[in-house]
Amino acid sequence: MNLVIFKFVNLGDNVVFLPVVQTLRARFPDWRITLLTTPREAPLYAVALPAADVLTAPQARFNSAWRRPWELVRWWRWLRASRPDACLISFDQGNVAHLLARHSGARVRVGATLPHVRVAGSITHDISLPDDRRVASWHWAMARALVPAGSAGGWPEAPPAPDLSHLAGPAEKSPRRRVVIHAGSNQALTRWPLEHFATVAARLAFDCDVTWIDRPETSAAMLPAAVRRVSPADLRGLVTLLAGAELFLGNNSGPMHVANALGCRGVVVSGPTAHGWDPFWFRERWQVLRHPALPCVPCEWRTDFRPVRDCHLAHDRLACLRHWTADAVETACREQLTRAPA
Repeated sequence: MNLVIFKFVNLGDNVVFLPVVQTLRARFPDWRITLLTTPREAPLYAVALPAADVLTAPQARFNSAWRRPWELVRWWRWLRASRPDACLISFDQGNVAHLLARHSGARVRVGATLPHVRVAGSITHDISLPDDRRVASWHWAMARALVPAGSAGGWPEAPPAPDLSHLAGPAEKSPRRRVVIHAGSNQALTRWPLEHFATVAARLAFDCDVTWIDRPETSAAMLPAAVRRVSPADLRGLVTLLAGAELFLGNNSGPMHVANALGCRGVVVSGPTAHGWDPFWFRERWQVLRHPALPCVPCEWRTDFRPVRDCHLAHDRLACLRHWTADAVETACREQLTRAPA
């Protein structure tokens, strides 16, 4: 089997997808698998795929390649020369990925036909969202469609946690429990107020070793000297930092999915984000704080997991996030720390 996989997305989406590639490689070592993904996320796949089999481009650049026909033709020529037997187009891919897959020559093209897909006939095996509405389960069902009938061992019922051990360096030692806080996310609409994160960080720092992951949108936070601020230089630095944590606190974000894959305990303040993006593995170690009564929550599920651009509650904007006080989030964190091994 010569398989080409399209996965031009951000960190969290790739972490949740990683078990597909790792399991396909482990079960079918004779397959040729080529992955098309983003440069920052490519190291995730280093255990499963050699560097030569991972082609990268910035997500926005790839998705807008139709505006630069010479780039689109270059991708098409490479794909045709590769002569793939099958393409796997993740549900979150744009029309450029669907267009290239449609004209790749591959007889099997697995994916999902969602409203944003305008390329007729790009999918031969249309995989519906599973009953649990979990993105990890959806990826897994797509991969199952590629497995040859009667193959030894079949395909496991559920995806294992991703293996990130190749990215984790030696963990830092501390006499106190280590808490990592990531207050950022790519969408402003999914961020719990920064000042609340800072308040919880300061309180936890009384008896915990608290590390604050700095991003441009979180650098203005006023933090006490007891809270260490870091900006991991790369994916390896982020994984190493999270691998040594007893608790992760943050929004629904890429680092949250990394922490979940590593088996950390965690507290997530979730607003519009669909249930399908909740921590998938080690669920008993995680607490997702979602508004219990707003009928619009989560609003992202209505868009087939496309990002929500604005809050429609004009009279009570972002009530889903503002519902959670610093006191409530601190309590949730301390409950999780109590359950964690000392």
